[in-house]
Amino acid sequence: MRQLIIKIPKKNRDAVSNTIEDYKGKNTFHFTSDKKEVFFTHLPNNKVNNFLESIDKFGEPEIAIIPRGIITLYPPAMEAPEQVADVQQKSSLEIYLGGIQSVGSTFGLISYSFVAGILVWIGLFTTTTYLLVAAMLVAPFAGPAMNAALGTAAGKFDLLKRSLQRYGVAILTGILASLLMSVLFPIQTLTPLMEEVSQVSKFAIFLPLVSGFAGAINICQSERDSLVSGAAVGILVAASLAPPVGLIGMGLFMGEWQVVQSSLYRIILQLLGIHLSATFIFYYYGKVTPKGVRFVNGTKRTRLITTTIAVLAMGIMMFWQFSQTPYYRKASLNTELTEELQKQLLKLEPSIITLEKSVSFTNTKYNKRPVAIFNATVLKADLETSNQQIEKQIIKHLKDNMDYEINNIYEVYRINVVEN
Repeated sequence: MRQLIIKIPKKNRDAVSNTIEDYKGKNTFHFTSDKKEVFFTHLPNNKVNNFLESIDKFGEPEIAIIPRGIITLYPPAMEAPEQVADVQQKSSLEIYLGGIQSVGSTFGLISYSFVAGILVWIGLFTTTTYLLVAAMLVAPFAGPAMNAALGTAAGKFDLLKRSLQRYGVAILTGILASLLMSVLFPIQTLTPLMEEVSQVSKFAIFLPLVSGFAGAINICQSERDSLVSGAAVGILVAASLAPPVGLIGMGLFMGEWQVVQSSLYRIILQLLGIHLSATFIFYYYGKVTPKGVRFVNGTKRTRLITTTIAVLAMGIMMFWQFSQTPYYRKASLNTELTEELQKQLLKLEPSIITLEKSVSFTNTKYNKRPVAIFNATVLKADLETSNQQIEKQIIKHLKDNMDYEINNIYEVYRINVVEN
């Protein structure tokens, strides 16, 4: 329930009272002044927008909405538990106005983005994962992402434009912060965490889609109905953006253009995915439409054009990702190639027993091909055969029998033979 305070011109008392009753208003109070009728009432969340449209005909109402959940108790007393349990999503008006209200100061946006960029740089430099989590907490990327989706759903170009501008400022600030730290404290080589973060998975599209879905659901739901805090959802959105933003600054300093390109690819993909999924949630679940929100007066044309551009751009990026194997699929190919490595090593049992195996890509090239390192630690069962002979047998078997769809990688085998 939401508490509303309404002031309307005199002589409309009965009409407004009937309207409040029609929209299931509860615990209503009425006062009369010299020129105005004043109502205090409590409406179900999803009735607020339509109710305000209905009372527009009674002059020019002055309205105050308390944007937090109100527990209203009314007779019969035995139904109190059911009344409290009736938690509904926010009205489309509150969802939209809340998004506009969150467009805060530019100083705060830049400050938090700068701090997030520094935290990402320290985390990547020292390979400290929890500092990346801290950067996700601080990074102010969720707000502009959700507001851009609201602008598209409502067909409001001004909100979409401002949100994208803030998005760009936040990302650019994070990149500059990371670049500045690299200049002050020069780094000459990629750390293992940097290489890991720079690699893109073929499942990368699912993270922004899920992030946008969760972020929009969190905004649409009443605070008493949400099982997840807004901060947690914000981390989910920033998780896909903060690390690659910091990595671009470091990659620019070191001249690691592969890292810069893959990080830039991820940022654009995340932006499109978050925007698309959040827009659909706001439109179909939150009822934020060009004509469905009071005061907005958005256009369907803006919504259709923006959504079409996002869908086409995502399609192009997905095509680019799968046509540029393995450059934009390294994170998932590591697992797929490790599975194939395990399959081939099992064929050599019982002469060997596999203890450890892994496949990893580097950000270097040999003969213009990306390098993949196949690692295996095996325990030999035949003590009469030397370690060097077993190692050569394993490598020959792998070269002859490894079966995978990629033909443009340079294979490096690192086999470690241990004895019982």
